[in-house]
Amino acid sequence: MDRSFQRQNDESRERLARLAATLTPTQLSIDMGEGWTVASAVGHMGFWDRWQGDRWEDMLAGRWTADSESVLAAEHLANEALHPYWARTTSTDVCALAVEAATRLDALVASAPDALVESLEGTPISFLLHRHRHRNEHLDHIERSIAAAAARSAAAAVVDGQSFAERNAASRRRLAAVVERLRAEDMALPTEPTEEGSWNVAQVLGHMAFWDRSLEVRWRMARDASDAGAAGVAGDAGAAAAAEAARIEPTYLPGGITEAVNRPLATLIGAWTEKLGLAVGAEAVAAAESLDPLIEELADRLPAGTAAVLPRVLDRSIHRQSHLDQIERALTAARPSPAAPDSGFRVRNDETRARLAVLAASLTPADLSRPVGDGGWSVGVVLGHMAFLARFLAARWRSALASGATQPVSVPHEMADLLNDGLVSSWTALAAADPRAVAAELVAAADEVDSIVASLPASVPVELILAERPALLDRSLHRTEHLADLDRALGRG
Repeated sequence: MDRSFQRQNDESRERLARLAATLTPTQLSIDMGEGWTVASAVGHMGFWDRWQGDRWEDMLAGRWTADSESVLAAEHLANEALHPYWARTTSTDVCALAVEAATRLDALVASAPDALVESLEGTPISFLLHRHRHRNEHLDHIERSIAAAAARSAAAAVVDGQSFAERNAASRRRLAAVVERLRAEDMALPTEPTEEGSWNVAQVLGHMAFWDRSLEVRWRMARDASDAGAAGVAGDAGAAAAAEAARIEPTYLPGGITEAVNRPLATLIGAWTEKLGLAVGAEAVAAAESLDPLIEELADRLPAGTAAVLPRVLDRSIHRQSHLDQIERALTAARPSPAAPDSGFRVRNDETRARLAVLAASLTPADLSRPVGDGGWSVGVVLGHMAFLARFLAARWRSALASGATQPVSVPHEMADLLNDGLVSSWTALAAADPRAVAAELVAAADEVDSIVASLPASVPVELILAERPALLDRSLHRTEHLADLDRALGRG
């Protein structure tokens, strides 16, 4: 059994510890782009190691089997919702917490029996074993950012590259949201004829998956060929030649060739998607999620002007959005128009938000430590939990609306449980440090999500959501339960 990942985990943990021991407050505040600082990046690493540690404890105890790949599709939403909290992290304690989480996790991974290791290795969730990959990725980014700050070097190329990356991410989120809405009977719905022919929804999704996978292969082939060429250029005199050799050019398929591929492909994709059913949607999402990070990684190695001449090599949203429009129109035509929306949930949201504000304004430091129920939670922890989930839902709605989707993607129950378990210590620390901050954050989080819900565009199927996923709109469902618990804990109910 190859357990070399243990050595790589140890090396990445030791690298983290060495870096953590040298970081100064100034370095912790260095801007890494997109609102991230060195401190928040370290906090991000610590959180995910702590979360994966909880997973490992459940696996080793036999309480969870690592077969819930649906978790993968939603983890990026946790990043977005938690980002505001990490962004405010400045204390050097965050470094100690990250090292502590890595140490605990690596010990758990090292204790895994060979049979469990074998069941994870080579799967989409092999990251449960290879924690070094996540750490080294962020450690590389941190070290690059520190070096850039020391040299007063601006990352103009990264800023310039964000436009296509953001569009790709938005189209990827929209694709995931559309796939989440699909029912088995939707897959056979016809879409509008295009230059590629008359396809049904399943064929369109298969077509999208195929071309994203094809481009991914072409990017990887170009990178490997370039790396092999650059390896042959050595010496100080060859620095410029080495930089030029590192350029990559993914194979471009002219329009005539793509049309020649699409026509026979339609029959093959039709047979493939008929067997896969709804699973073809997951294939399309997985293809997009695999391709987009590769494009971001390698984009700066393209020859100048490539983005203008061959925009689809970088900007996958061009291809995805047109096909997603097809699917959305097919769904709209096939499904009956919803009845006039019931505005009662907005009134309930306002009422429960007002109750939260009154409660928060009355709390004392002693109140925050009072136990709530039998689960080991305190008043402060419950408030942190409510505030976080409000921010989390707001992030999910923003993500959906930015990508043109009409609903946020679903969050698996196991993910919500893991977030709750992993964040209790953070909520406890926040409550102990500044009670006023807890109350202010709770009210601000409720204000944010209620404002988004109250101003949703007409394209959002309110009646359908209220029937199938009411908590996405009616926040009183979550608040009322916890308000009752809090009243009892505080002796007010």
